[in-house]
Amino acid sequence: MKTKFSYVISTVFLCFFMQLNAQSEFFNDLNLNQKEIKAEDFTNVETGYILDDFKFFTENKPELSLIAYEEQKPEDIIFAMQMLAIGAGLGLGEDETLWCLHAAYYYKLRQFQRSALYASLGLTYNGLSIGDTTQSLVDLQLKFLMFHTISRLNEIRLIYGLLGGYGFGSEKFNSLTTDFTRITLAVIVGFQLMLSTRWSLALETNLVAHNRWTFKPESGGEFKNDFTNFLINKNNLLTLSLIFNLGKK
Repeated sequence: MKTKFSYVISTVFLCFFMQLNAQSEFFNDLNLNQKEIKAEDFTNVETGYILDDFKFFTENKPELSLIAYEEQKPEDIIFAMQMLAIGAGLGLGEDETLWCLHAAYYYKLRQFQRSALYASLGLTYNGLSIGDTTQSLVDLQLKFLMFHTISRLNEIRLIYGLLGGYGFGSEKFNSLTTDFTRITLAVIVGFQLMLSTRWSLALETNLVAHNRWTFKPESGGEFKNDFTNFLINKNNLLTLSLIFNLGKK
């Protein structure tokens, strides 16, 4: 009886040790395979193409131009030889509303280091209303203007110069019509903003203007009246123009 029991116990322990040894070998093989896989992964990674790409980028990297951020030299500043402008203007007084539509042609007479002198021939249509009175006026204008660069990048220019104008029109009050003429001498000041090499905006007004009016009523006779206006008021419009460059030099 004892012999059989001892045999059973021995058999159980033998099976247990055999199973334990088999599991140990399995885990050893698994760890070995994992080590081999990891080793292959690290030894077979191709890094040469990464280094080649990095070398190519460093040797052929795009260079950013700083020209647009540098102050332009006087000899590099270009003013258009010819320009066309169209625009509108508005002037507000205590009781008056004055507006205009205008067009002008500019021709460069002379260029300096940071500025250019232009002659301008323009046509303006003016309208005015005050109470029951309305005026309409066609004005021929000759200007001599300096465009002077005041910014580092040449995108902002100061405008100043002289204007001479001769206009004719009529004034209506109820059923009465009075014809008139106007002679204008003015000092102009303004700014030009370059939008591109071709397009720009200009804002102008009369710093001071002297007007001589000659009225001829329907009833006959003639009388004159002189006015001098300063800065922006009922007879000094603030005008906005869109300018197109016809030639670069």
